[in-house]
Amino acid sequence: MNLKKNDGFTLVEIIIAMGIGLVILAAVYSSVNVSQRSSVSVGKKVTTQQDVRSVIDIMAMEIRMASFNPSMSGTIWGTIPSSTTNRHVSPFTPCTNMGLAAPVINNKGIQIAEPHRLFIAMDLNNPPVKPALIGDANNEYIEYALDNNAKTITRNVSCGGNNDIPGGEDLSSIVRNADSGTPLFQYFDRNNTQLTEPVNIPDIRRVRITIVADTKDPDSLSGGVKRMTYTTDVLVKNHVLCP
Repeated sequence: MNLKKNDGFTLVEIIIAMGIGLVILAAVYSSVNVSQRSSVSVGKKVTTQQDVRSVIDIMAMEIRMASFNPSMSGTIWGTIPSSTTNRHVSPFTPCTNMGLAAPVINNKGIQIAEPHRLFIAMDLNNPPVKPALIGDANNEYIEYALDNNAKTITRNVSCGGNNDIPGGEDLSSIVRNADSGTPLFQYFDRNNTQLTEPVNIPDIRRVRITIVADTKDPDSLSGGVKRMTYTTDVLVKNHVLCP
């Protein structure tokens, strides 16, 4: 008896197999694509986080030094440059581009404390010459401010004009505190009670820095920017101990 073997696949089986293969390939491609877009999205958030963290670290370091007064002088804060005084530039010329109208000795090294503006001072150069001065060395008075229109955080050092804070090159386009309504600075007293405006500056014991930032580019998954909030608290111990 001659038995005939049926080798191979029918056309219907081949079509079904190709369909299943295409479905599997589409699923693999979709998974890889989502994974790549997710990786890009995470990378953008990490970049933003690194920029913001660099800025916050610099701000915290400098704000922590507010009211530093190794000579323990009770009148040193009257030398902070104002609209009529600038002891850092020789010959002494008026400093007109910082927000301090006139120094208040009782406020010590925190001369302005507003939701989006902070003016701090410290004595970093304490020579044996008396009286000690604020402004006879670099970085002895600094003003931080949030520009609501440009959405930037600026740093004015020793009457040198507003500049972006070092380390946060991308922050010129991603800061969104003004949009969110979150203050750049909040102030707390020794009982951890938040001080309301107008802040009684001698009562300040802690400063909270909050930066609300968007990723520089739209998110690859959602198509929109990702908004993130970064916060750190700074104890201003020198402000407490300074006479």
